[in-house]
Amino acid sequence: MNEREEVKRKMRETKNPEKIRYYNGLQNAIKTLMNAFYGVFASSFYRFTNPKIGASITAFARENIKGVIKKLGDDSINVIYSDTDSVFFESPYKNLDESIKFGKKISEKFSKGGITLEFEKILVSFFSHGKKKRYIGKIVWPAKEMLVRGYETRRTDAFDLQTETLTKLFDLVLNDKIDEAIKFSRQVITDTLNGKIPVEKLTISRTVRDESDYKMPGTQAGVQASKKLMKMGYEFIPGMKVSWIVTNCRVTPQAVEPYIDGREFKHEPDLGYYAERIALSVSRVTEVFGVDEKNLLTGTTQKTLFGAFEPKQSKRKKLGKKEPKITDFM
Repeated sequence: MNEREEVKRKMRETKNPEKIRYYNGLQNAIKTLMNAFYGVFASSFYRFTNPKIGASITAFARENIKGVIKKLGDDSINVIYSDTDSVFFESPYKNLDESIKFGKKISEKFSKGGITLEFEKILVSFFSHGKKKRYIGKIVWPAKEMLVRGYETRRTDAFDLQTETLTKLFDLVLNDKIDEAIKFSRQVITDTLNGKIPVEKLTISRTVRDESDYKMPGTQAGVQASKKLMKMGYEFIPGMKVSWIVTNCRVTPQAVEPYIDGREFKHEPDLGYYAERIALSVSRVTEVFGVDEKNLLTGTTQKTLFGAFEPKQSKRKKLGKKEPKITDFM
């Protein structure tokens, strides 16, 4: 803990962008090691596994955060979101310098007796649709970047179009451009269905192990792609990353074909599969604004909860409701 705090202090004090990235990576590495120490006790494979240790760590953190939330509420500080070991609250100040001082003050207040409440970041906007550990935000301190938790941009089976669409969508939503975000999402889905997306943006890449390492290798898309890759005359070494494109998701296992950069892809991608995956990912954000997965795919929106569907052009005015606003933190 002390070592990580020292690294974070250096990150805050330096103005050099390269050093900021270095220290940020270093403190995240230390955090990962700390989390691994907790996780290994809760695992099933560790020699000294003790589920009670893992459970007690999370229980202690949860009760501590509950106490922090109550005290913040007693001080009329608005709590926006909380998790097992974190809390997001609204700064009463409208400028960055005062908000930094306020954050440090709160951190010092609750860091006592071996317990440390870290002051990690300041956001100017924050979005969550209510699911635990799934939110986005725009960070302005200690560095300007986007905060993304729980969405598919971090999944190993995400493809470029999916990641790029979500990233653009997040940016629009955090800037309160809701109509533009929905219009953009629908256009991407339409373009996907119409085959207007470069095939390389549909590529899924993952590390593939030896076939014997899988309980059901026949169900693994990566194994299927690696076998076809070898039939094409390419070398496959277990542990290497393999790229493929889904050509038919309606069969079991789904049919895939390997993708080789620089070589023409002569198969037909399953465009419906990709459009549906993007719609599912995007709808986790747009559903807050009345546009779910089905709406994105069909281009219609529901007039009322139990009513018929209406054209998308008239949807937003006819709802007659005030739309959710992105939380302004500062």
